[in-house]
Amino acid sequence: MKKQPLFIAFSTQKGGVGKSTFTVLLASYLHYRNGLNVAVMDCDYPQCSVYDMRKREIRQLETNLHYQSKAIALFESLGKQTYPIVCAKPEEGIMKAREFLVGESVGYDVVFFDLPGTINNDGVISTFMLMDYVFVPMAPSRMSMESTLSFIIPVSELLAEHEDFNLKAIHLFWNRVDGRIKKEWLEHYEDIIRQFGLPLMQTVIPQSVRYDKEQSIEGSDAVFLSTIFPADKNLLKGSNLDLLVDEILDIIRLYNDLCG
Repeated sequence: MKKQPLFIAFSTQKGGVGKSTFTVLLASYLHYRNGLNVAVMDCDYPQCSVYDMRKREIRQLETNLHYQSKAIALFESLGKQTYPIVCAKPEEGIMKAREFLVGESVGYDVVFFDLPGTINNDGVISTFMLMDYVFVPMAPSRMSMESTLSFIIPVSELLAEHEDFNLKAIHLFWNRVDGRIKKEWLEHYEDIIRQFGLPLMQTVIPQSVRYDKEQSIEGSDAVFLSTIFPADKNLLKGSNLDLLVDEILDIIRLYNDLCG
């Protein structure tokens, strides 16, 4: 009997904060680097940006011999191919995921859900509440904070009232933190978060252009953001992505399984 995978989402109501980026980064890191079996449900319908990214990367592989040979070597060493990405409407995400899992011969450890930037409809809310864990990237700005808190606080209160919900926990983390930002600003925001009893992760993701570094069309540049490759080892240094992965694995209790 196949085990039941964890359902995990990166979700926020503030656009451009990185939910799709972290969906791809974590899926690729866990699948290619940590050896887990991962799938992605792209529920950010109708644009399905993660699904479109995979199609774009495959087209590039067809004409770029460098990435093509790199992909072949990676898949041979892993003994498996790319992780599947399924495009679905948000209200159908859980149903489509379950249908997909039933039809697969292998068991999956994690299914990531890339949800829309708003949960202001019943379909998205029901999918959101059926996650096991939700991680919320948050930029250190007043606009991002207000949007995030207006989104998270009611959900957290709802979780506290209904212990039968599947969602175990929501964790916030700082993303795109400029090194020039004053420490007291972060401390001020963190005090507000603590006042509402919301879990804030220790890992802080710095502002860095590497987080947008995809395959080049004709070149052979190192890749950070990809559905086909894990983040390049050299680009990992100073990105804090590895620290974020470790902290998430610890929260979802997969860390011990990987280490032991």
